[in-house]
Amino acid sequence: MKVTSNLLLRKAFFLSVAFFLTFLFSCKKNGELSPDFDNGNLSVNFTDTFSIKTSLVQEDSLRTDLSTSHILGIYRDPIFGLVSSSIYSQVILTGVNVDFNAPVSSFDSIVLTLDYLGLYGDTLWPMTVNVFELSDALDKGTDNYSNTYVAHNSTPLGSTTFTPNLSDSITTIPSDTIVQKAHLRIRLDDTFGQNIMAADASGTNDLSNNNSFTSFMKGLYITTNDSVSTSSLNTNEGSLIYFDMNSPLTTLTVYYQDSLSYNFTINAEGEIFSRFDFNYTGTDIEKHLTNDISRDQTVTYVATMGRVKTKIKLPTIKDLNKNGAVTINKAELTFTVKSGSDLSPDDLLESLTLIGINATGEGVFLPDALEGLDHYGGTYDETTNSFTYNITRHIHQLVYNTPIDYGMYLIANGATTIANRAVINSENSPTFEIKLEITYSKI
Repeated sequence: MKVTSNLLLRKAFFLSVAFFLTFLFSCKKNGELSPDFDNGNLSVNFTDTFSIKTSLVQEDSLRTDLSTSHILGIYRDPIFGLVSSSIYSQVILTGVNVDFNAPVSSFDSIVLTLDYLGLYGDTLWPMTVNVFELSDALDKGTDNYSNTYVAHNSTPLGSTTFTPNLSDSITTIPSDTIVQKAHLRIRLDDTFGQNIMAADASGTNDLSNNNSFTSFMKGLYITTNDSVSTSSLNTNEGSLIYFDMNSPLTTLTVYYQDSLSYNFTINAEGEIFSRFDFNYTGTDIEKHLTNDISRDQTVTYVATMGRVKTKIKLPTIKDLNKNGAVTINKAELTFTVKSGSDLSPDDLLESLTLIGINATGEGVFLPDALEGLDHYGGTYDETTNSFTYNITRHIHQLVYNTPIDYGMYLIANGATTIANRAVINSENSPTFEIKLEITYSKI
């Protein structure tokens, strides 16, 4: 899904202005605004019977190289099936002309550290992570997406099996007295670290600047031992861990000469992105995407990590003015979360976004979104278990100014940085179906 920016904002602004002027002048009667509120001519009507049609759509690949936090892990969701995330990262110099000023024989160890931010899934599930050296270079000037693959060496530099611990602080090395906040530490192959030190000792320019160093050491691929095509995880097993890739604790450190160390930099100055994979086999998601007649038509779905979004069409909305012109006072579209579909309150998506679809299938902001979140909505309401959107201006456009309605998408916010999802009651739900409520006045 690609959303245009400046052009789209200008377009939405002019459409909003056009709507206001159209409303203002079309409602005048003999120089006065109509309906005539003072004379009691206001006729307010309400309807919630317009047809709504939903369908499930596979999300487009997402650009993941703009995020500062990234997801690592694999998890089998009881509804959405298997999902995993791996991380590609450049490692860059801290400064230029690195000089260890020590022989390679003084090398002690090389350690990759990743700073915890959060976790989705089973907090007690042990995870095995492998780290590989890339064989192809990453390019900071290239956009990288959630389906991008970069070649790596077949033998891992390091591997560890651990149970995520996001709360207990640890020391950086056993002999150190400095305590750091909770983070993951993966010791890498000694030969890898020795080769880096040897590059300095040999007098090459490999450690003179980042262009030379990222050509010498192209980067790291951090991934789980399991994949979504081979995993034997049972329902609710596994986890997806959020790491702060901009933290000073996220680094590659060479230890040498007993007490010395050098921290290479891992942050947004270099190229970092996530790769997402998923496997819907045996799920109702799969049935929806293949239009299987046995799918559960009482629900629809929204998920992060490039999984699925819901398409909404309003096929009869233009009938609103079939008996004469109307002024749309308010139009609200409400989606209710299916009861019992979320693993815990912490796993709920805090907000969803409703966007329009243009003729080329791209997502575009609705004009109501330009009024701000307080007006537009989309935040989860814990009392009603629902997401509600004020789409008054959009409905006006559909009725009066849009020859073809290409529909809307309901998409997840935080799509590249969290693993949350939502099961939504559809228009076919026996209770709490999708509801479009319109208040209007006849002109």
